[in-house]
Amino acid sequence: MAVATKERPAHMRQIKMDFWDGMEHTFMMSSISAKVRTAIWDAVAEYIQEQLLLRKGVQIPSVGSFDVVPTCIQAGDEVVIVQRPVFRLARNLVVVHNLRDNKDYLPGHKELEPLKYARVAKAASVSRRKVENCIQGTMSLLSHCLGKGENVALVLRDVGVLLIEGTRVQMKFYLSFLERMSGKENFEKATFKVPQLLDMVVSPVVPLASLTFSGRLIIFPE
Repeated sequence: MAVATKERPAHMRQIKMDFWDGMEHTFMMSSISAKVRTAIWDAVAEYIQEQLLLRKGVQIPSVGSFDVVPTCIQAGDEVVIVQRPVFRLARNLVVVHNLRDNKDYLPGHKELEPLKYARVAKAASVSRRKVENCIQGTMSLLSHCLGKGENVALVLRDVGVLLIEGTRVQMKFYLSFLERMSGKENFEKATFKVPQLLDMVVSPVVPLASLTFSGRLIIFPE
């Protein structure tokens, strides 16, 4: 976990939070190193990516739900279908912190497949229990930061960034991932016709703190 500011962007310098030291046990993270924590979350991101590319959703306890919504867009004489990823934050976080739940529609309110902890554990070369503790511990700490009035971001490698500032929840995706979802040509045609689609895009090289009004952000899982 790191603090990023506009003056000290995350990719240039990271500052460890003072309250982290000695609190690993409180958040079930005492036996999980920063390297292992990153490996676990990278494996989670890889699983999310695989599911969405297969047009399947996934539900991650204490995090939220990802799914895909096909969206038809008229581009000239043809109809372009964009596979739009959507995210809904875990209800407990929304309620506890009085967050503005996003209104993304999960088609048919269908039941989504839960995260396969065993797959993530194998990819990260750790035990299933360690994966469960890492995810729960990270989200508990993230919730703790929200309770202190901090802005937070959860980075999912090659997928995008979950950003919570004040009561506003945003899930932004990397352009390369969105192009893989819909096809580069289709996505370009769609954004030319509906520029608002670019609102869900974030650059992997932009300082994350610059996405906030305050210029201050705590970044997970670093």
